[in-house]
Formats: sequence, structure tokens, C-alpha cells
Amino acid sequence: MSEPRRRRKQRFENRAAIVGIIVVVLFLAVAVSVRGSSLRQKNREYRAMEESLDTEIRAEERNSEKLQEQKVYVKTKEYIIEKAREIFKLKMPDEIIVQPEN
Repeated sequence: MSEPRRRRKQRFENRAAIVGIIVVVLFLAVAVSVRGSSLRQKNREYRAMEESLDTEIRAEERNSEKLQEQKVYVKTKEYIIEKAREIFKLKMPDEIIVQPEN
């Protein structure tokens, strides 16, 4: 009789071990699933941030190009004459300025 009891006891222990392993594997699967979903959400957020930063970079590059053009224009004689007329009300020697009567 002791032999069948041992077999039943071993079977019960084997089943308990298998159930324990299954429970551990299920917990791990749930943990990996939850962590994976949070990582996917973060990935979406980072992609959106990357797109907005790319847009900002392109805008800043266009602004930089405009500033480079302005830098070249500021060094021209046209710009100097324009600012002299605008700020100091100067005129060229051969110009006649007609002002409207008020």
C-alpha cells in the first residue's frame, strides 16, 4: 500500500510543480504584455515629438537661409542708400525731393 501512496504523492507533487510553473509563466506573460504596451505608447509619443522637431528644424533652416540673404543684402550699396534716406532723410546730389503740401 505504501507504493500506491507514493505514486499518488509524486503525481500530486508533479502536478503542483507544473501548476506553479504555469502560474509563473502566465505572470511573466502578463508583465511582458503590460510593459510592451507602455513601451509602444512611449514610442508613439517619441515619434510625434520627432516629427514636430523635424518641422522646427526645417523652419529654422529656412530662417537661416533668409538671414544669410539679409546678411548679403545689408552689405550692398542699395541697402546703405535706403537706410540713409529712411533714417537721416539724406538724398543723392542729383535728386530733387518733392514733398506734398499739407
